[in-house]
Amino acid sequence: MEQYFGAESKNRVEKMVAALERAMERDIADLPWMTPATKKLALVKLKAIANKIGYPDQWRDYSSLKIVRGDALGNSQRSNAFEFRRQLAKIGKPVDRMEWQMSPPTVNAYYDAQMNDIVFPAGFLQPPAFDKAMDDAVNFGNIGSTIGHELTHGFDDEGRQFDAKGNLRDWWTVEDAREFEKRASCLVTEYSGFTAVDDLKLNGKLTLGENAADAGGVRIAYMALLETMGGKIPPKVDGYTAEQRFFLGYAQGNCENLRDEIARLLAQTDPHSPGKYRVNGVVSNMPEFQKAFSCSAGQPMVRAKACRVW
Repeated sequence: MEQYFGAESKNRVEKMVAALERAMERDIADLPWMTPATKKLALVKLKAIANKIGYPDQWRDYSSLKIVRGDALGNSQRSNAFEFRRQLAKIGKPVDRMEWQMSPPTVNAYYDAQMNDIVFPAGFLQPPAFDKAMDDAVNFGNIGSTIGHELTHGFDDEGRQFDAKGNLRDWWTVEDAREFEKRASCLVTEYSGFTAVDDLKLNGKLTLGENAADAGGVRIAYMALLETMGGKIPPKVDGYTAEQRFFLGYAQGNCENLRDEIARLLAQTDPHSPGKYRVNGVVSNMPEFQKAFSCSAGQPMVRAKACRVW
């Protein structure tokens, strides 16, 4: 583990998460559409989020599990029995809020509303998502935006249904919900106009939750980067400013190459938009991007009617 995601990398990502949460706190406080009472509850929930980065502080004990070289079937049976007993042992005991639902090598991440935690395993915190050799601008643009994405899920139309302790309780007012839906409808319209393949358009309603989280995640990560820079202007790298490298890092994290057949299937079933629109759909709404790359009104990456939820 030390070779691929050691203590230095874990500490660096944890500092990024802290900066992202401070940015999220400022963003919530400044939201024009959320009522003061709801903002107060949102900040309580934000403070309660457990951050699980890289690997657990206490490793699961597998000493009782017998693994025999050359006995694949037996290993599988014994592993299943081990896990069955581990799950049964939880009965009647308090919920272990430090438990991970993914193993450290897993290349994935999640926000769990019932546990109110974000989990980013070491397997996900590898290049290009996170690279300890890269500067903050690229890392905040890539993994920072993803962490910000997961954070916003705790406060959107789904996350609002769970309180700081993970209890099923809607803590928004009717007014908050109405104002959220008003702003979300802008994203529905925007993404419904994007073409997935041939004449097939994206489903803006299907992808709304992820699109809103993408937009919020990038905005929060950008705020966190500026705080980390502390008003200083880092030297250009390969001719690009820190702000430009932030957006390039975000774009890099969404690179993909799809055949038309799978693009058509995903457009009708996947709540995530295609990578192209996860990037262009987000940054075309951001004055920060337009300033970084000197985009002018009327150009393709400047939306006449910008959408913003977070």
